[in-house]
Amino acid sequence: MICLHYKDERELAQALHSIASRCQSLGARLLFLGSEAAWEEALKAIRNLDPSALQGLTFRPLTSPKHEPGGDHWNATIEVIRSALLEASVVSGPMVAWVDSPLPLNGTPLRTAMRDYRRSLDMTPGSSTVICAYRLADIPEVARASLLETFDTVINAKMLLPRCPSWLINRANVRNNEDLTPALCIPAPTVETDLQLTTFVQAEKLAALGQLAAGVAHELGNPLTIISSSLQYLHKRLTAANDPAGDFTTTALANVERMHGLLRSMLNFAAVKKPRFELSDLKEVISDVLRFTSTECVRRGITVEVAFDPALPRVWVEPPGVKQIVLNLVKNGLDAMVEGGNTLQVRTRMAKDEQTTVVEIDNNGPSVPTDILPHLFRPFHTTKDEGTGLGLYLSRQIAKEHGGDLEAENLPKGGVRFTLTLPVDRRKGGENGSHPDRRRRA
Repeated sequence: MICLHYKDERELAQALHSIASRCQSLGARLLFLGSEAAWEEALKAIRNLDPSALQGLTFRPLTSPKHEPGGDHWNATIEVIRSALLEASVVSGPMVAWVDSPLPLNGTPLRTAMRDYRRSLDMTPGSSTVICAYRLADIPEVARASLLETFDTVINAKMLLPRCPSWLINRANVRNNEDLTPALCIPAPTVETDLQLTTFVQAEKLAALGQLAAGVAHELGNPLTIISSSLQYLHKRLTAANDPAGDFTTTALANVERMHGLLRSMLNFAAVKKPRFELSDLKEVISDVLRFTSTECVRRGITVEVAFDPALPRVWVEPPGVKQIVLNLVKNGLDAMVEGGNTLQVRTRMAKDEQTTVVEIDNNGPSVPTDILPHLFRPFHTTKDEGTGLGLYLSRQIAKEHGGDLEAENLPKGGVRFTLTLPVDRRKGGENGSHPDRRRRA
């Protein structure tokens, strides 16, 4: 992470122009994160300098959180920036982020606040290079020493002229996000995305095999128990009568016990392991999946629009399970949409009860026929030639294990919306039934 300070709009434009040129040569995107006012100032200055530099520059607005009595405005501001970085990271390809960085308000310990700011941005996955930019006139004298202590690299905008030095942004660090290996063993996006999605389908088939094994074991278990009991009774009678046929019942009983062992192995294979819940950031969990599918979306010409609620608290979930749900819903959306010109929308928000988080995934493909919609989550129900009919069923089961739910509905203008709900804190009781993040923010 790099801290950069500039004197005025001209230096700002020169620095952005230099970095944008360097990004274009490396095939990376340059993202400007800041307020609408800061963006307008930057645009005006760059147009006066070199309008062609605008081609390699994109903008994502940052909305400052409202001041609330007793609220933690600084941490809320950091979360807004983190959310914007996560939203931007789901687009395929390397990225350099220029953040029009804030300073803590009066009353917030400066060194602690800046350390928290850097740590939070460092831990945000998906962004290759982050440049925290400050206007020199906005930095009080007391804050300049804190910047030097907080950031490993602090540079003046003039150091980027006439060209951005290679040590600042190089081919290795702008491609860090291509080396990302998210949890759940979801591989990073590569040109072999089709193969990876095929692997996911195979995983669904294995899940189907597990469900089938459990069903077979259950259906055969009861008749085998009756057969075993009958053979034991017959064996006792034959043995008491010294009948040689007792040898045959001994062999039969041994084979019945062997079949019982096979059925127990099948049940162990199909057994659902108890999920391991941990306090997680849903934005990071979802963005991991979206980065994984970004290459496939680009190949199909499908636009992904992401809107994360920065104020969303961390939740108690099993990250691999939630990733499996989101990946399945995204894959269903991609399969439903015709290639080119379609949009997949992903949003997070809090429910009105403020105890439940909501994840909505919309696709603008065809609507689900009304006679099929009620059966969408039934096991082995599928409309796909190569589908197992277990993807949505297992996804809902995972959601219910979390104390949540998964539902589907047709949108008024066409398309389908899947809504995943997860409780903020599924632990029984908790401390007054509240979530630790909420208590800290109160």
